Amino acid sequence: MIMQGISAVLLNPSAVMWVFVGTLVGILFGCIPGLTATMAIAMFLPMTYGMAATEGQATLMALYIGGISGGLISAILLKIPGTASSIATVFDGGPMADKGKAGQALGVGILTSFVGGLLSIFALMFISPYLAKVTLAFTSAEYFSIAVFALTIISS
Repeated sequence: MIMQGISAVLLNPSAVMWVFVGTLVGILFGCIPGLTATMAIAMFLPMTYGMAATEGQATLMALYIGGISGGLISAILLKIPGTASSIATVFDGGPMADKGKAGQALGVGILTSFVGGLLSIFALMFISPYLAKVTLAFTSAEYFSIAVFALTIISS
């Protein structure tokens, strides 16, 4: 089943093209402070309505992954995180850029973003079926507990 999903994207040339377009646009959104990956998805969601399901989902995933990864560009070069997830990158990448090692900082950031993305995708592929079985067993008591927990976290 997993291989069917992977081959549905990789063997479809238009899906691969939309992945590249989504990644590029996501990186552009991520590297501009104030524009986030979530905003990119919200703006491009109506465009995906006319696409096939595989192409639309691949585009939205590429937008998000590109947006989160693109946040490190402004975090390293400008010391302004492009996305909220790039705040810690400012602490390490900013001083490296000051020392003239901006290219090295960008290379390490892109590499670790790629490796972390791959690891999280594989973890999600193998963990989500078991997590779905647990969540399908939820009753109204569990939903109420989650809602109370969420409101407690927000208010604290």
